[in-house]
Amino acid sequence: MPVPGPRLKSANLKVRLAFVAAVLVFAATLVVTLSTLAVVERGMKSVIGDQEYTMLSGAASFMDDRMEARRRQVETLAANLTEELRADGAALQRHLGIQASLWGDDYMNLLVVDRKGEIVVTVKPIAAGRQFNARGRDYFDQAIATRKSVISKPLQSRLSKQNIVVFSAPVFDAAGEVAQVLVASVHLQGSGFLRPINVLKPGTTGYLFLMTADGIVIEHPDRNRVMKHISATPGVNRGTLRALQGFEGWIEAHSKDGRASIYAYRRLRSTGWILAARYPTDEAFAPLQEMRRNAFFGALGLALASGLLAWVLVYRLLAPLQVLRDQVWAIRSDQAGIGVLRHGRKDEIGELGRAFYELMAERELAEKLRSASEKRLRTIADNLPVLIAYLDSERRFRFGNATFEKWFGISPQRLVGMTVSEVMGEEAARQIHETLERAFAGNSATCDMRIEIRGTLRYLQGTYIPDVQPDGRVAGVYALKHDMTHVKEVEEQLQQLARIDSLTGIANRLMFGEILPHALDRARRHGKLLALAYLDIDHFKSINDSYGHGIGDEVLKEFARRLTRGVRATDTPARLSGDEFVVILEDLGSREEAEHIVAKIVAAMRAPFATSKGAVQASTSIGVALSTSVGIPLSQPRHSQEQLLAAADSALYAAKGKGRDGYAVYEE
Repeated sequence: MPVPGPRLKSANLKVRLAFVAAVLVFAATLVVTLSTLAVVERGMKSVIGDQEYTMLSGAASFMDDRMEARRRQVETLAANLTEELRADGAALQRHLGIQASLWGDDYMNLLVVDRKGEIVVTVKPIAAGRQFNARGRDYFDQAIATRKSVISKPLQSRLSKQNIVVFSAPVFDAAGEVAQVLVASVHLQGSGFLRPINVLKPGTTGYLFLMTADGIVIEHPDRNRVMKHISATPGVNRGTLRALQGFEGWIEAHSKDGRASIYAYRRLRSTGWILAARYPTDEAFAPLQEMRRNAFFGALGLALASGLLAWVLVYRLLAPLQVLRDQVWAIRSDQAGIGVLRHGRKDEIGELGRAFYELMAERELAEKLRSASEKRLRTIADNLPVLIAYLDSERRFRFGNATFEKWFGISPQRLVGMTVSEVMGEEAARQIHETLERAFAGNSATCDMRIEIRGTLRYLQGTYIPDVQPDGRVAGVYALKHDMTHVKEVEEQLQQLARIDSLTGIANRLMFGEILPHALDRARRHGKLLALAYLDIDHFKSINDSYGHGIGDEVLKEFARRLTRGVRATDTPARLSGDEFVVILEDLGSREEAEHIVAKIVAAMRAPFATSKGAVQASTSIGVALSTSVGIPLSQPRHSQEQLLAAADSALYAAKGKGRDGYAVYEE
């Protein structure tokens, strides 16, 4: 038997191994626990955010319904105000008073104002000494301009000094023109519109608030912030800034007091106002914070117990190492042969190490394969250049691919439950409304739409396929949208090139033919004078014959450049053909102003034209026709254009007859 050598000083090794085991157990337990809690927190955050947004959506829907109901009331009342009723002021006032009493206490007052904004009839009298005129208010100006009912922005009444919102609707006369405007004012804080904000409250310290799309606070627990801009208070709230830029959904952000909170934002479809909710994060996740603390101390206790147990196990497991060292010592001191190592070849420590290595190698390989597979699938999904979605019978998203997050900043998880207007905006929802309804009626449909995505206008082509159930009911619609922006841009470029003269770069005959009738219409509407200047280059044929067509083209390009510089920004120069040009002179104050412009053009053309073969002398003759001199008929726009062009052409011949290098004005 080999002589034992000095005892293996393995106490330090045993302590280190036990310590390492304890640290590993502590770290693994803590990491697993905290990771699990982090996953739970993310899940809870999503649930809380979705719940907060769902609550907000319900409140917004309630407010939208109230807004739309009041708007329809005012619109219906305006439609029923007959001319006979409006002709009798006392009867009209009684009628409005009866209607106001039927509507309840929401309305502060009902007014009828004329097109000048002056009061015709009011249900409640105006206090003595106070003046009222609706001009300049959005509810009046928009009702006149759009001929539709309007919901105003929140404002402070000039009569009651209360915060109000106004519902207005145009009143039409027998000819279909807007004769008057019906105005109904509603006290915001005194009505039921803001009831959800005052009733609903997330948590103990959370609250709801309402602001306009421009950031003006309509309702807030802090009354000092009402009717002021949301940014008037010092600090920055990233969530609110995103909401003002169009974001809808929930987000975690720091409030202006530095407290982390879960914010949810939802726009009202009737007004575009933003309803928001704040739920402080520390209040929402207070139980998880306590669980983290308990997890730390639990992991520490488990690590200490594991370290003690590991020390005992290591002491026993290292016993074969002492035997192996004694054998090696004996071989080294020539007290034993190498045959004593035979038993060491089957030592359980080596087998355990190899088994442990193989197990970890297999696990690492499996993890790498899984990560690579997930990465490939994620890359494919994230780079699909199309929007793929499914909308349920309530017109809400139930599925959407990752392209929604790339284009709109909304993850597929947050997309669920949102409407088209919440994701893409009210205008996009309006564009696809009819097509989407056809799909929900059971018919496959397609439509094109224009939408601004991250500041860029895009053209999307959508295909909508109904999800028809065995009983014939349409459960939802599959939607697929392709980005057709590049195709549209190419089409627009081709259309633009077709309207531009390729040699001179100014408008060609086609574009001139499109612009002239619109210019004549504007002149009629605004009562302004319009003139058409018809001009060509004197003796241009001689220039071509003497210098060649290449030099002639250089003269034409320089002529067009001088012509463009010689007219005003509101005027339109165009090349008809060869050396024939026209200029549409709009918004003229007098005939003398037109003559001043064409005289300046004539003078500008007298300077020698620099060409590749030296200076070429040229001049121009101009014929001018004024819209008043040819008797433009309102009912014959095409005839008007031909008359004006013929008159300008006649004046051009008169200018040439006077010796060229000058102008002549058509006289009827």
